[in-house]
Amino acid sequence: MKKTQTLITANLKRFKSVFALSIVLLTAQSCVEELELPEAGSLPDLTPPSASFSAVESQNYLIYNFSNTSQSATTYAWDFGDGGTSTEVEPEHEFSGEGTYSVTLRASDNLGVSNSITKDVVVVEPPQPPAINPDILNGDFEDSSYDAWKIDSWSDGTTRNPYNGSSDGEPMLYDGTSADSKTRGAKWTNSTSAAHLRSASSRHAYQAVTVSPERDYILEYSYAIKNDRDDVTGGDRVEVQILDGHFTDGVNAEASTRIVSTVGDVALGKGNFTLVRAPFTAPSTGLISIWMFGVTAEDAYIDNVKIYPAED
Repeated sequence: MKKTQTLITANLKRFKSVFALSIVLLTAQSCVEELELPEAGSLPDLTPPSASFSAVESQNYLIYNFSNTSQSATTYAWDFGDGGTSTEVEPEHEFSGEGTYSVTLRASDNLGVSNSITKDVVVVEPPQPPAINPDILNGDFEDSSYDAWKIDSWSDGTTRNPYNGSSDGEPMLYDGTSADSKTRGAKWTNSTSAAHLRSASSRHAYQAVTVSPERDYILEYSYAIKNDRDDVTGGDRVEVQILDGHFTDGVNAEASTRIVSTVGDVALGKGNFTLVRAPFTAPSTGLISIWMFGVTAEDAYIDNVKIYPAED
């Protein structure tokens, strides 16, 4: 009986030892499964990514070009602070308007390590330079040679002479002050008229001008008409136009696009001038031309032709 009890006690101790060892092994296995061990032969990331960038404004102040100067990275995630994103290495981005935008770049490597940097980009519309105020050559017609108003050629044989010289111009100087007497001006007669009176002797005054692109300008001049007797189709008049572009041949100028076209048809008699101001917007090239002619059975006059920025 005592021998049997001793055997049971020994087996019980052996069972407890086996059970305890099993618990230890199971616990160790569980710990091993929870650990994220590195791959065999792997090395620590000695050069983790470092995010860095710079931003440069383009000719359009809303568009910025981003230069990526990050190190040890293979993928990039951009957040431009206005809802826009990109994964390009060096993106271009257009902001919606003026303001300060917090731009973030996250740079990552192939091991999944990442680094980010945030910089403020301040978008401000640059001040607009003053509009070009062009110099109109012989705009008061005091130079009787009138070469400044000649176009280079007329391929159809029309005369290059721009107008008849006249001493019956406006009694007003070019700067707007009153003159003591009449000044010189440009004159058209029946034989030098254009439009339906067109002939090889028709005279067209032309001058190429360069202004600020897409800016608002004023065309200004004064005119006088000696008589209006219903003897000219459409009435006695002068026409002053702004053409889109510069031209060397009068045929091309005559057929070109008009940015603005004005007609002066109030007949108050010789020496009685009417002022005309016509607004227009310069084309994107900034290249325009003044084009003038008369349509009259008697005499018509133009004086003090100017172009100047509208804000002035």
